[in-house]
Amino acid sequence: MRLSLLALASVLAAGSTTLYAAPFAPYSNVGHPDSPSTITFNGATGTGITAYFYSVSAADTDTISIFDATTSTFLSPQGVFNNQAPITVGSSVTFTSPSLHNGDTLVFDLYNTSFPGDVFSSNPATSPDGDSHAYFTAFNGTIGAYGTINGTYVGMEDLPANQSDWDYNDDTFVFTSVNAAPTPEPSTFALLGTGLLGAAGALRRKFAR
Repeated sequence: MRLSLLALASVLAAGSTTLYAAPFAPYSNVGHPDSPSTITFNGATGTGITAYFYSVSAADTDTISIFDATTSTFLSPQGVFNNQAPITVGSSVTFTSPSLHNGDTLVFDLYNTSFPGDVFSSNPATSPDGDSHAYFTAFNGTIGAYGTINGTYVGMEDLPANQSDWDYNDDTFVFTSVNAAPTPEPSTFALLGTGLLGAAGALRRKFAR
């Protein structure tokens, strides 16, 4: 009987874990900027990216835009989700462009009106402080009245490096039809190149015999 009760308790515990699982993993390295991610569009050509407002903790007025780096064009609309305007959790916007195709590389931009002229970006190369201001992770949960959504959670930082707390929760959203993967560091490319050169040398030596 004890064994049966233990087994039942284990099943219930497992079920509870699934039932109350968090919809996404919060940023864990608070206080330090996140490593950059390469973001791509993985939807069908002719469709767009649906974005859902999730939360805001920023005191400054922010808006966001998405730039298609493959075609060098901004998706429409631009400068949306004003975080200080009346906005409800689950409010959605669809970003699109006639030139948006599956596999295009995307850049997420945040404009803070307190820092006119500065755009804080998911791409460190286009951020004034050289850091990534967006954190990406998988999302599977409910947003407002929309039910369950499978997508990508994006948390953005709206302050420059010398003022930021790097917790990536100033403005947060959930996006569909985007894929995020860690951007390889230059050292990774260097190691890969060295490995390929070594392999090529070994093959030359093998066939020279």
